[in-house]
Amino acid sequence: MSVIGVVALVAACSGSPGSPNATATARECISVTGGASNVDTGSLADDAMTLSGEIFLCSDDVVVASPDNLHHVMAGAQLAAALRSPILFPDPLLASELGRLRPERVHVLGDLEVSVPPGAEVISHTVLEALDETAAALGSPERVTIGPAIDATALIATVDAIDTGTRIVGPETEPPVGTAASVRPEALVEGLAARETEERLWLVDAADPVTLLFASASVHAVGATVLAVDSGDLLGNPTFVSALAGRDASTVRYVGGIPDAATWEINALTRGDQLPGGGFRILTPESPRRYVAFYGHPQAGSLGALGQQDGPAATLERMQPLLEAYTADGHRVIPTFEMIASVAAASAGADGDYSTEWPPDTFVPWIEFAAENGMYVVLDLQSGRSDFLSQAKFYEELLLHPHVGLALDPEWRLESNQVHLEQTGYVEASEVNQVVHWLADLVRDNGLPQKMLIVHQFKLSMIRNREAIEERPELQVVIQMDGEGAEPLKDNTWNVITKDTDGVHWAWGWKNFFVRDDGGPPTPESTMSKVPTPIFVSYQ
Repeated sequence: MSVIGVVALVAACSGSPGSPNATATARECISVTGGASNVDTGSLADDAMTLSGEIFLCSDDVVVASPDNLHHVMAGAQLAAALRSPILFPDPLLASELGRLRPERVHVLGDLEVSVPPGAEVISHTVLEALDETAAALGSPERVTIGPAIDATALIATVDAIDTGTRIVGPETEPPVGTAASVRPEALVEGLAARETEERLWLVDAADPVTLLFASASVHAVGATVLAVDSGDLLGNPTFVSALAGRDASTVRYVGGIPDAATWEINALTRGDQLPGGGFRILTPESPRRYVAFYGHPQAGSLGALGQQDGPAATLERMQPLLEAYTADGHRVIPTFEMIASVAAASAGADGDYSTEWPPDTFVPWIEFAAENGMYVVLDLQSGRSDFLSQAKFYEELLLHPHVGLALDPEWRLESNQVHLEQTGYVEASEVNQVVHWLADLVRDNGLPQKMLIVHQFKLSMIRNREAIEERPELQVVIQMDGEGAEPLKDNTWNVITKDTDGVHWAWGWKNFFVRDDGGPPTPESTMSKVPTPIFVSYQ
């Protein structure tokens, strides 16, 4: 917008109090940016002023309320929406924002001291007076009364009133200052997530009713919709997931208390690529999952069960009896191909790393088949003298598929003077963390669903400083015990690997061998009975 245009709009803030043109004049001062940037400046007052600065070039009316009294915010939000004005909160910079907005009237809820620009009228309101003025501005006298305690139903009704401009919600009598609200966040999510949404959508943490109310008042000016969400589980509400699927991410923003993962989760939801079995997370506590895999190389039957059939369809057919058996404890089974992408080599090779990196297109037919048949895929790295991150980047184009994860096999990670089979390799947690952050960033930057990152281990020495492996919400780390031998020996290894790990952020995996497990691999029933419960089971 040109400078002349801004001056003209500022000068237009001239409607007289109560005049028919006052509201219309204020509307001319609204600058509808519709931006998708998230709003979290560190304080509620700052968030409110940020939104005011984005939306309003000026305003004939401004509402000020204390965030400590939810009744005042509830009434103030409705009044602000009816007047198409900002709602602000006490703050050292409030006077500056009022000076920018150049209001004619400042409506104050409760007993607050507010410094206003010269010529502005201060109008003090009780809750009922604010609601009466709201009703007058809307031309609607209807009032739905509530008690001193504000519950989720009252908040939902208030947000509805703000959005529709047809209903007023408030207490029958003036509540005491500081009245506590009894608000159930899950009820807010449930009540608001199912609403029809407009072109723009603002998300607010359901546990923060004050932000929900002031955002509802502000969003009214730009013609969007506010939804209350569970900030700790944006990906977990099916109705909310459906509401965002296919939506343009630029039309969605998060207001106040932004979770670290919000931007990624919103992008993943709007892109809409769900994991095999549905949803955006590898593990879903409300519906436990187990990934059952055949391990190997598509073109080398000697490296495991995966390559011993004629292609992916025959491999899935061979897997079927096991897939069915692993549902016995109530887990939903996700069939999985774990494919060795880089294979430990006996010789140094042209690049000297004792690892053969197979071309990515080797695995494309299997990845495409998996996508068509509701399967997950894990690319396994045996990096030799190379580092895991360098090899992971070599397969980036495959990892951009939403159903493809990654595995690191430290057994085959060599130092610069080592060769395979003369010692068991190892990896430092710092090197694992390089992969953690690169892969998590790949997921975040591309709006992908969560990915699985497996690290193999059958000796404690294989992952050095394991407790330092970092957690990122974009990934589900799995430590897989891949020891072989008779089941009692495998159990001993399992007990050592999992000892004293209560509360760790990673899940656990178990590996069975058709040939190398003495007496045959443990039965699915026995495998499922291990403690902790393996969520990833592979067969070599």
